[in-house]
Parts: sequence; C-alpha cells; structure tokens
Amino acid sequence: VCYKIMAEYSFLWKIFFEFGETPFGLWLNEFLLELCCFDPFKECLDRPSCSTTKRADMVVSVHPLCQDLPLKILSYLDSNGQTRATTARTTPFATVVTDLGGAHPTWFNPGVDKCFVPSDALYQKARDRKITPEQIIQYGLPIRKGFWSDPSTASSPSSTTTTTAAAASSNNNPGFFERLFGGGGGGAKQTPQKSSSSPTVAKVNAKDALRAELGLKPSIPTVLVVGGGDGMGGIIEQAKSLGSKLNADGTSGESSEEEEALYQMVVICGKNEKAQSTLSSQEWGSGVSVEIKGFVNNMDEYMRASDAIVTKAGPGTIAEASICGLPCMLSSFL
Repeated sequence: VCYKIMAEYSFLWKIFFEFGETPFGLWLNEFLLELCCFDPFKECLDRPSCSTTKRADMVVSVHPLCQDLPLKILSYLDSNGQTRATTARTTPFATVVTDLGGAHPTWFNPGVDKCFVPSDALYQKARDRKITPEQIIQYGLPIRKGFWSDPSTASSPSSTTTTTAAAASSNNNPGFFERLFGGGGGGAKQTPQKSSSSPTVAKVNAKDALRAELGLKPSIPTVLVVGGGDGMGGIIEQAKSLGSKLNADGTSGESSEEEEALYQMVVICGKNEKAQSTLSSQEWGSGVSVEIKGFVNNMDEYMRASDAIVTKAGPGTIAEASICGLPCMLSSFL
C-alpha cells in the first residue's frame, strides 16, 4: 500500500529515499524494522522449508530492506536465541541487488557472505559500504527463463520472406513512430518480399509468427507499453497519449474509407485493474490497433513481438528489453 501511494506521489518517494540515505535515516530504519518486524520475520525464517522438517539451508535477499534484520534473526536462530550479534550467524546469506545503476545504501551490508551486483556503479557502492572485494560478485541482473535464449535463432529456413516499409504518404514524411524509434515506421504498411536466408530475416519471420500466436497483427510497427507488475508509472496517461499520436499519424493523408491500422500498440497493465478497465473502454481510432492486457506470464513473448517499448525505469524490464534488442523509452523512475 505504501509503495503504491508513494508511486502515485513521487515527491514522497524522493523524500523517504533521500532521508533514508542519511546516517540518522539508516539508523532509524534499522531500529524501526527490528522493533516492528523482528517476530514476524523470525517466524518466516524459522518455518520448515518446502516439504522438509527444517528451515532453509541458505537465505537470499532480493530487497533493499532485507539485509540487516534477516542477518540478526539468523544469528538469533543459529545461536538458539542467545544473541542477535551477526557474528553468531552460521546460515549462509547472500544479497542479490536488483537495481541497475543506482541503489539505496540499505542494499549493502558487510555482514553478508556474498553480494551480487549487476554493474560497475553498484560494485563501487558496495565497496563504499565496506563490503570487501571477496564478498562481491559482479554478475548482471537475474532474469526470467523465457529470456535465456532467443527462439528465432533456433533454426533458419533456406528461403523466407522479409518486410519492407512502404511510404507513409506521397511525400514520404517520416511518421511519429519512425521519428521516435528510428525504424520500421512512418505509417508504414509492410509488404512481403522474397529474400535469401539470414539471421535478420529469420528474426523478422519469427516475430510475425509470434504476433500471430499472441493474436496481434503481423507486419506493422508495434509498440509495447508496460508499467511493471503493478502497472504503475502513469500507464493510463502514457497509453492514451501514445495511442492518440499513433492514430493521428496512421490516419493522416489516408482515405476516409481506410480501415486497416498502420500501427499497433499493446498495453500490459499488470495488476492495475483500474488501468485495464479504463483503457479497454477507450476509443482509439482506425489508425492504430490496440490490445489491452492485464497481468501476463509471457512478457518475453510480448517483448520479442514488439518493435519498441515504453516503460518505467524498472531495472529488470530494462535488462530484459536489452536482451531482446528492444529500443526503450523510459517514462518514469517509479
């Protein structure tokens, strides 16, 4: 609840974030977490793991507020309740930092066994927080299995088709999509053309096949709009603004009888039911085809089916889009 409130009023996030970086803020955070959350966290960490009768053999933290307190609790459990001093801990503990270029100091605790960081900048932040080089492993961000490999490179047909962009209008002015993302756009209907086999051509065909599987239109420029699992970052306003632009560009210079959309937009609202309902009832116009989705488990497929993505600056989404070679427009930091 607090996260959603601060995401809606980003100045609150900024205040709490910057205050929490100060020495007093770090002390207060540590004090309040131990005062209010020690027992609930202890119950969680002490419960039997899966189908076993004993607690976990190792603990991995992927949240900035889950270093200091779990380390104290593990010390308490490992010492049979005698002390919370972290020197008593025997259960292995690792932090996996899921931020990318900047991270709050609470991510970094010198009491951990290993601290995984994804970038040079966060390696230095870890060192600034007194974590030794022996404790730090620089290994990129963890990503979902669907992004581990590119299905389009699995096989390459001997002959196939590629697509070429037709002119947006008689004077060949680039459209909004083309100006924004630099390719495949300009109100461009794409028409099949025979071509020799190549990895690039194979990707084009794999993308069209994937769009068909997802119920999307093939061979037209497609932009994906996302806001994380909770559909945050002003996704309603962004989708409306982008949809309006694409529709205007897709209908300019066209006959009033033209019914085929020249652009496509997919909006994944995550768990934001209000956004999904609002955008589903929106009239978009004939120049752009729009698909509104809720929470999905196949984000890798939607990314690979798209030509560009508009998203809040979530580190995981940025990494996944980069793996897919998907151009990003970052809309907000929350």
